[in-house]
Amino acid sequence: MRRDHIPIAIFIGAAALGVTLLAPFTWAVLLVEGMLTLTVVAAAAGWGAWPTAWLGFGRRSAAQQACIATALGLGLLSLFTLVLGVAGVLNRPAAWILLAIGGVAGLARLYVGQAERTARRDRAATGKQPGPTGVAAPSATPQSAGQLAVRALLLLLLTVPLVVALFGASLPPGVLWPEEANGYDVLEYHLQGPREYYDAGRITFLSHNVYTSFPQQMEMLYLLLMHLAGNPYAAAIPAQLLHAACGILTVAALAAWTKPGWARYLVILLAGSTPWLAYLGCLAYVENGMLFFAAVAAGLVIDLCREQQGADWRAILTAGLCAGLAGGCKYTALVFIALGLALAWLVAMRASLSRRARSVAVFGVGVLVAFCPWLVRNVAFTGNPVYPLAYEWFDGKSWSTAQAQQWSAGHRIRPAQDTPAGRLTIAAHELFGRVRSEADVSQFTDPPTHSRFRPALFGQALFLLALAGIVLGRSRHAAMLTIWTVLVVLGWICLTSIPGRFAVPLIVPLALLGGECVADDRSRLKWPILLVVLAGALFNDISLGGRLREHNEYWKARAGVSIPALVGQTSIFVDANLLTQELPADASAWLVGEAAVFYVDRRIHYTVPFSRDPWLEFAGGAEPHECLDWLRERGVSHVVFSWSEIVRLRATYGFSDLVAPQWVARLEQAGLRLAKSEESPSGGVPVEIYEVPPARAD
Repeated sequence: MRRDHIPIAIFIGAAALGVTLLAPFTWAVLLVEGMLTLTVVAAAAGWGAWPTAWLGFGRRSAAQQACIATALGLGLLSLFTLVLGVAGVLNRPAAWILLAIGGVAGLARLYVGQAERTARRDRAATGKQPGPTGVAAPSATPQSAGQLAVRALLLLLLTVPLVVALFGASLPPGVLWPEEANGYDVLEYHLQGPREYYDAGRITFLSHNVYTSFPQQMEMLYLLLMHLAGNPYAAAIPAQLLHAACGILTVAALAAWTKPGWARYLVILLAGSTPWLAYLGCLAYVENGMLFFAAVAAGLVIDLCREQQGADWRAILTAGLCAGLAGGCKYTALVFIALGLALAWLVAMRASLSRRARSVAVFGVGVLVAFCPWLVRNVAFTGNPVYPLAYEWFDGKSWSTAQAQQWSAGHRIRPAQDTPAGRLTIAAHELFGRVRSEADVSQFTDPPTHSRFRPALFGQALFLLALAGIVLGRSRHAAMLTIWTVLVVLGWICLTSIPGRFAVPLIVPLALLGGECVADDRSRLKWPILLVVLAGALFNDISLGGRLREHNEYWKARAGVSIPALVGQTSIFVDANLLTQELPADASAWLVGEAAVFYVDRRIHYTVPFSRDPWLEFAGGAEPHECLDWLRERGVSHVVFSWSEIVRLRATYGFSDLVAPQWVARLEQAGLRLAKSEESPSGGVPVEIYEVPPARAD
């Protein structure tokens, strides 16, 4: 083993030990479900290897080529899944064929690339052609024992986030985290949407779930995993592991475009220790995929900022493609990443105004090409390319002015806080942390035993060292990163309801700016800066570990089970689901209120709060017996009222005033029969299951 590989070996060994101590069974999950995830990532790299070469990146470093190939390949796999799914021909054999083609293409590219490198070396050796730089590569400087020890210590601080990400992603969806309502969005649409496509055998417009009309770059990969695994539940943990892997790829991409040496270690530690990556990586969300695409796009733009001569249009196009792929993960990424990065580069670029305009136009073409599949899908399904947004311009199927207003109101902060001062206060809490109320502190334990201060999931060192990088940086790319950061912050505060998760694109420019602090390895500030990043990473580790400990205590107090015991136990959540238990196998249930239905293993119809519930719309002007006839005509055997969800939604996003105990009582008088009444997991108002009786013969 080379001496400079010792810190990496120590880090891997420490992470393996951490996983073993936390939950040994995690290894069984990682070796089975994790292999499926790694196969998808490897196949994606194979799919992207040839486009990477065709776009002129063949002489880049191996790390940069791998990141570009993986980013483009993930985009291609997602696109193929979308096309095959819409055509109704996506199945398990087709999914494995996609991966096999990617694997063969990747191996072929490795073989050709090795032959090309050998030929270049031979020509350089005979004097016919200089090497890539025209000079011999300098030999690596031997590292002292002290340097190796410091770098090992830096990497060791990444053990906690890696262990938390791997362990958390090996848990069934719905276990983590309380601030994310235990992954409610995953059970409602990130996995539920692909599950419905899988069950239907094709990708269609889901009028009852408006969230499935968002861009679905990552969700297509989750759908692909469902077909590879053979069913949606077997793919749930691999989907989470894929999202966690995208967090690791984000750190790898940031490192690949950072100068080797202390700057690279600093960027790795700043980004890798940011709690958001591990925290979100545990869930089948989309943010880590968005960050990976953004990191590759940012790296390519940094190279373009360094160009002294005319920039290669292929590199500009590729940067735009990656920014567009980020937009394919989340609508907000179109503004914060694609538009923000383009504007920052436009200002920082060293070129005439006309050349700047041409370069940004090529970048924009790349964004449009990568994002176009979602525009086309939505036009075909709804008539609105950005459904459900911009209703006043594009209209949209199964959408209305009232729904657009409800959507706007549901995603707006409270009027009392909707002031410049109020927005800045919320932003400060989300970025830097806040003091919790007594209720917040005691929600996990009684009496409360945890700190009143709730750290944000960014970490303080990320901002401190980014600020230092802004001061110390003397390059155009540092200026570009600074402008991009400012644009993201302003857009996040002014255009959204300011949830902290929407600000995670900041991680990319802030981490890269932090690396500017020690761009010169001989800087006298190197050691003070390293101490700051060490202290910041340690603080982040304690914060992340504390969140996991608190949530474990919550599970033990409420359910009598420790979280490690749930590793890999997705089937338990299916079997323990109230509706799976209480509804007959041949039932067809109409759900009112509940939308987090991934674990309901029965034939159901549900509606998210912003979509139209056709039964409730009909019931608004119908008699009770007509409401029951409407259900019978559609083969509905049961109706489920989730009163706790109805109350919550009515207080937040809005819910039909028709649905009330008095109305249900009238339905009972018309024949609806109560079959089961049970307390919801959170207590309070019960969940009620009713049977729809057959029509009486006249």
